[in-house]
Amino acid sequence: MVKRVLTRFINGICCSVTITLIIQILVMPGMGHALLLPEFASRFDSEVMAFAAQLMLIGVMSGITSAGTVVFETKRIGLLSQSLIFLVIMLSAWIPTSCIAWGFHRYRLSMIVTVISVVVSYGITWWVQYVLCRKDIDAINAKLQEKEGSK
Repeated sequence: MVKRVLTRFINGICCSVTITLIIQILVMPGMGHALLLPEFASRFDSEVMAFAAQLMLIGVMSGITSAGTVVFETKRIGLLSQSLIFLVIMLSAWIPTSCIAWGFHRYRLSMIVTVISVVVSYGITWWVQYVLCRKDIDAINAKLQEKEGSK
């Protein structure tokens, strides 16, 4: 279990940092600078340090979110409980990061983008887990029907 959590945490960091870097590379030429909130960037000596800190925050946020998906492997609790626990784990990473790096609590656009990101990320994760849960249920039902048919 610990190995799965660490693997997902590291994979989450790597994927999110890579995606963020690609987006920055595509956007920076048109803007002339990195996508940083001025208040966040002013906390650092240079834009490069601010960008590195933002990458670290995004990486940790995504790592926690990815690692939190192991909750869905706990078969003792139902999908609803798993979903609620995962939502709490996810929000515990997303809210502080969005407040620190993007001014979630100060800017309407930041709030909208963050809420959309959370809803989309959570929705995709929930849908995948729902499909897997249905697959397990269908397999159990098939076994039960097979057992009843052989009686």
